[in-house]
Amino acid sequence: MRLGVRGREALVVSLLTLLVVATATAIHLSQVSRVVVQEAVKQAELIAKQIYAQSGRALQRAPDADPLDALRQDPELRSFLDSSVGYSPHLLYALISDSTGIVLLHTERQKEGQPEPARPNLDGLLKVDTLSRFSALYNAGRTYETVLPVTLNDRLFGSIRLGVSTTLLRREVTASLQQSLTVAAVALPLAWLAAMVLAQLTVRPIRAIVGQVDRIRRGEPVEPPLVVGDEFQELSAQLSRLGRELQADRLSTLSEKAHLQGVVDQLEDGVIFLNPERHILFFNRAAEAVVGLSLEQTVGLPIHEVLDPAHPLLPFVDQVLGGAAGIRNATVAIPHDGREKEFLVSAFHMEDAHRVMGVAVLLKDLESIKTVQSLVSYSAKLAALGRLTSGVAHEVKNPLNAMMIHVELLKERLEDAGPDVKQSLEVIGGEIRRLDRVVQGFLKFMRPQELTLKPVDLNAVLQSVGALLEAESQSHGVRFVLDLDAGLPAVSADEELLRQAFINILQNAAQAMPQGGAVRIRTRAEGLDWVRVVVTDQGVGIAAEDLDKIFKLYYTSKPGGSGIGLSVVYRILQLHDGTVEVKSQPGRGTAMIVRLPVR
Repeated sequence: MRLGVRGREALVVSLLTLLVVATATAIHLSQVSRVVVQEAVKQAELIAKQIYAQSGRALQRAPDADPLDALRQDPELRSFLDSSVGYSPHLLYALISDSTGIVLLHTERQKEGQPEPARPNLDGLLKVDTLSRFSALYNAGRTYETVLPVTLNDRLFGSIRLGVSTTLLRREVTASLQQSLTVAAVALPLAWLAAMVLAQLTVRPIRAIVGQVDRIRRGEPVEPPLVVGDEFQELSAQLSRLGRELQADRLSTLSEKAHLQGVVDQLEDGVIFLNPERHILFFNRAAEAVVGLSLEQTVGLPIHEVLDPAHPLLPFVDQVLGGAAGIRNATVAIPHDGREKEFLVSAFHMEDAHRVMGVAVLLKDLESIKTVQSLVSYSAKLAALGRLTSGVAHEVKNPLNAMMIHVELLKERLEDAGPDVKQSLEVIGGEIRRLDRVVQGFLKFMRPQELTLKPVDLNAVLQSVGALLEAESQSHGVRFVLDLDAGLPAVSADEELLRQAFINILQNAAQAMPQGGAVRIRTRAEGLDWVRVVVTDQGVGIAAEDLDKIFKLYYTSKPGGSGIGLSVVYRILQLHDGTVEVKSQPGRGTAMIVRLPVR
């Protein structure tokens, strides 16, 4: 089929436009892809050198330790490794391996102690042609690495490896690609319109086609193509198909937007997006408590009208939009749920091709960070206890062995004694053996515990512990009242460790009642997956400011107390993936709630 004059003009203009746009796009994308890779290489090399320097400082902090252990156990090095990945837009992971390739430290903890396969070198992407580079960037799931050898005493000690995902690099290239495609999408229809004008197209078909485009823009149903001649009919048919495709794409985009919004809503950190005019674009559920209103009520409104004029977030927004550099991790007290709560606030520009698109404000709950720091401090104290008990254990075990020998001798000498004497000797021998197991438990306290798991009847454990402590407790006017669920499922646990934990809990409850009283022990099932044990006393209670300290090592409120018992309880329940919660009213008593999973 031969083209008419109008068809040839339209075709020539379109092809010229397409050629210019395609050439400019190819050159631009070639440069962009190379610059993106170069920046990623530079950034990865810089971070690798910083990790190298941090590793050297870790070795200096532990000069007598094995270098591998010094690197594994240095908290500052691990923190720096994690933060490097967290703040870099390109890094997928960071690791330090030994000379054999075994991972010492990894931002993905589960990979530590395992060999990590080698990846292609990132700077290799700079040595290939543009098509190969694009193929590598758009090959889903590929990971490249920047590797920095680590030497110790002029010998290869290991290597620092930073993984860069092509998915992360592709985002930056895709942004430029979208701009180029936008230019092409605009240029080609304009070329068609220019060709039609030059060919003196009639007004009616043009208006009809423009009407079709407008309906497509508004997302309205697309009308059937015009029947006015070959060229106009073809163009109208193309627009109809384009409209249907755009409608499908629009529905897909709305679905993806809803999905992404759902993902962001699950973040624990608050996220607020503003445009350059300070109007609210989006914030997630975590930030809703700070804003005080829902997103539906505030989207599109200036943030200065939504928040109180004296709100501490507003100066950060003003500083960033006023030209200041991004602000990271500033500690700010912000009104939250009727009280002031400390947050780490970060604010920075959102840019697109060096153009400020708005401001992003991140809110991190400082209380959760302090909780992590408290756990680190707790672990350090446990390590100190481990070193202490390892020395004390040898001094304790010798008297225990002697006591056990003499108990056996007494059994032989008092073979004809009455049953009361024999029972007392059995109790003494059993308690000496239990004390020996406790000493061994202290030695294992600060290192991974190998549990001997088996189905355990929790009711039976509590009954035996109550019977064991009953004689001593009754002399102080304390009695144990059991309310046990007969249908309680068995838990998979180390019976001896659980027994030790509940001995400590019941002893604490009894000691909290110097005037005597009842310790109530109640067991119940929570659904199919958990069991709950509640131990309630009628003692002096615990002050509110001390509740968060009672599980810390060495902390005690009792004269002569060791501060170890509840730390042991906490550790044992951690090993069993359980939890412990304390509720107390000073002067009225304390309830300790233990939850254990059913497996």
